[in-house]
Amino acid sequence: MMSEYIMYYAIIAGISIIVYWINYLRKSKLNNTYIKTHIIAEITTAGILIYSAFTESTVLIPLSFGMLLYATINIIGEYIDKKEIKMVVILIINIIILIFLMNFL
Repeated sequence: MMSEYIMYYAIIAGISIIVYWINYLRKSKLNNTYIKTHIIAEITTAGILIYSAFTESTVLIPLSFGMLLYATINIIGEYIDKKEIKMVVILIINIIILIFLMNFL
């Protein structure tokens, strides 16, 4: 059985991703194909995070955490380029928490 912390983190991370992109889409116009495919990948990650937490899948949780880790590393460069230190710090904290929780899978 998976730790409740892992399940809660997966649900919170999945919901946070969806909320983030809804707010992003409300505020901006999408002209960039990369951003469109990135959003699809992140929404897929969010869906798998939430689904795997509710089903307590021992196969999907590690997969979804790997997807989240990749997405976090992938997007952190954009925030470094924009000099948005607050988001960079949040993403680094997310990476640290993910690595910590992955030790308990």
